[in-house]
Amino acid sequence: MSSITQRINATLQRITDPVIRERLLLVKASFKKSLRDVAYEFGYTHGKVAYWKNRYKKQGLKGLYTKERSGRPSKLKPALAAKIRRKVRRHNIKQGWATRHVKEYIRKIGGVTYTERHVQRLSHKWGLAQIKPRKRSAYSKKEDREAFLKKTRIS
Repeated sequence: MSSITQRINATLQRITDPVIRERLLLVKASFKKSLRDVAYEFGYTHGKVAYWKNRYKKQGLKGLYTKERSGRPSKLKPALAAKIRRKVRRHNIKQGWATRHVKEYIRKIGGVTYTERHVQRLSHKWGLAQIKPRKRSAYSKKEDREAFLKKTRIS
């Protein structure tokens, strides 16, 4: 048991990625204390502590890295997506971009057509925020909206 802790201590000296360091510290503590105590200390569930401990036992340090997820690959190449993201971030910061304009720009530059909802997902993934709030229901009455605001405002 102490050889594992020594090996973890030596590995901690080399690792700079904060996520992997935290998982490594979690595993190190789980060899000394109960899973529930470690989970409480780190703010995880005991199942998650056991998960990372078992992955470390089976795969070593490689087991602490997140595995690549399966799924359909993006239609946009990563370099092209980065170029579009930079352009959208820099261009007209005060006024911002409408989702339909970002969609059109992606289609023009990347040759890929996305729905407006997917462009919103991409924008969120790229760290861009919506300037305008989402549309309200066309059938909501102004009086109902004002009454709702009166109820929810903190006096």
